Amino acid sequence: MNKFDKKLRQMAAEEKIEMPDQVKKKMEATFLTLPPKETKYKQFAVMPRMAFAAACLAFMLIFVMPNVSVVYAESMEKIPLLGDLIHVVTIRNYFYSDRTHEMDIDVPSVSNGSDGNAADRINDDVDELTQELMKQFYDELEIFGSKGHGSVYVDYDVQTNTPRWFTLKLSVNMVAASGSRYYKYYHIDRNTGEITKLSDLFKTEDYNRILTENIKAQMHQRMQEDSSQTYFMKNAGFGFEFADVSGDHNFYFNDDGDLVIPFDKYEVAPGSMGCPEFTIEIDEIRDIMKDEYQNINSFK
Repeated sequence: MNKFDKKLRQMAAEEKIEMPDQVKKKMEATFLTLPPKETKYKQFAVMPRMAFAAACLAFMLIFVMPNVSVVYAESMEKIPLLGDLIHVVTIRNYFYSDRTHEMDIDVPSVSNGSDGNAADRINDDVDELTQELMKQFYDELEIFGSKGHGSVYVDYDVQTNTPRWFTLKLSVNMVAASGSRYYKYYHIDRNTGEITKLSDLFKTEDYNRILTENIKAQMHQRMQEDSSQTYFMKNAGFGFEFADVSGDHNFYFNDDGDLVIPFDKYEVAPGSMGCPEFTIEIDEIRDIMKDEYQNINSFK
């Protein structure tokens, strides 16, 4: 049992659970069906009643409690034979709603015994981000009150989860006068147990130039083929173009093992373009990638 499991079990033990009236009524009806107390001459008949009561308790623990307590349900999944080992769970949800404001934040937590330090670093970063978003939301709510409009939504998706590679995608969507959406990708190379950045994939220092040129070429091709697409390029009338792809830029591997470079809304294009992504085939950059990341089958 790792420290994350212990923490969940402690949370489950300490959580105050209020049993719904409907559940209380069902339990009372169940106990009313128990036979009346027997005299001392029929004391051996107590055993069936005890077995029935034990069955009721087991029913409560296995079927009712998971629906009453989210923490209990998640903790139960850690118990051998009751659930498969899971690596990511929603440990809490922050929710607020009124006529002009709404917040709905799902907070994931990564747990993996062999990748404990990397998982802890991801959890700390996610917690810091969600706390910052909540503070911003409540600060604006206090300043503008009912005169303002705003919302923030955060959810996540486990994109890859194999013995070789792990990718968690965190999605943040904020709506005020205009909407903004961005993502954060977290990767763990399970061969090393370390968080992996874009720069870690390459063995040459000019990788960012090569990636940037590839992406700009794709931008030009997309604009030529579809007049509705436009990016922050010099020839597109904006007078500037995005600089380059940094070493800690978002990335992920698609099902074919190719490298995908996603951009946030407004990062490389007007808001109407949303969050564009660019796929770079591994064969195009194989010679600058480290050996351990060249085999696309290693991510299956």
